[in-house]
Amino acid sequence: MKNFCCVADFNFLNRVVALDKSLKKYCEEYTLHLLCLDKEIFDIINSSNIKKYLINNLVEQDVLLEKSKNNEPSEEALINCGGNTEKAKKLQFIWSLSAYFSWYCLENLDIEDILYIDSDIYFFDDWRKIYSNIKEEDSVGLVEHRCPYNPKNGKYNVGIVYFKNNFDGYKCATSWKNWLLMQNNEFSKTHGTCGDQKYLELFLELFQNIFVFDNFIGHLAPWNFQYHQYNDEKIVWNGKQQDLLYCHFSNFSPDFVKNSYIPAPRHGILSLQNKLLKKMYDEYFEAIKEVQC
Repeated sequence: MKNFCCVADFNFLNRVVALDKSLKKYCEEYTLHLLCLDKEIFDIINSSNIKKYLINNLVEQDVLLEKSKNNEPSEEALINCGGNTEKAKKLQFIWSLSAYFSWYCLENLDIEDILYIDSDIYFFDDWRKIYSNIKEEDSVGLVEHRCPYNPKNGKYNVGIVYFKNNFDGYKCATSWKNWLLMQNNEFSKTHGTCGDQKYLELFLELFQNIFVFDNFIGHLAPWNFQYHQYNDEKIVWNGKQQDLLYCHFSNFSPDFVKNSYIPAPRHGILSLQNKLLKKMYDEYFEAIKEVQC
């Protein structure tokens, strides 16, 4: 039994349903631990593979988590919120929960490992391929953005992050969580520019047994479409042909009334000419149409 975790509110209910559906398509031996950011998604979502947790309960149990709601927003949070500080603080808090909930699962559940997954990810191939390539000594796994390096955003993406529940994995997850909760940490000025994400670069610098998934799995996101080649159902990255395991559908904008969608307007993807990308987005749109919110 494998364990995944993600974070979502009611607005992302249909994304979580789609994610769960894509996982279940290949194997049902998993639990998706869902941190619910409001009562609406907690009450509505129902799946035999999903275990629900309510954010208010975690906040009540942890003074540091509660205090972190007032943390100053990162530069990227302010950009995403048009400079509105209060909105950016809320976004910064939400971004910190990927680190916090990953740690929480390791700390409180009797599990061998945890794979954090952003709730707007959808799998197109068997997710067990991730685990078949993890070596016994591997403790923490990261994925790259797969686009030119941006010093503010960092090299690695928070789409999926893997932690083994051993000394190295737990230590790394705990540090990531603490950096997000306590902004007076020694790395905040250099690595606190993009919510939780830039901190990922510290993993390889400070901890042992870190590996990068990109060596053995293929993945896409709107920010890296143009940096891949496409060969029928395969993608080509850095000259290496790969099966597409998942896509990160960031900023997907569906219009259920018109039965249409805009792929990712914030990332500048307004339409799709590539057949593989169009097929991929059409499948995702059909998956989230099951729950319209």
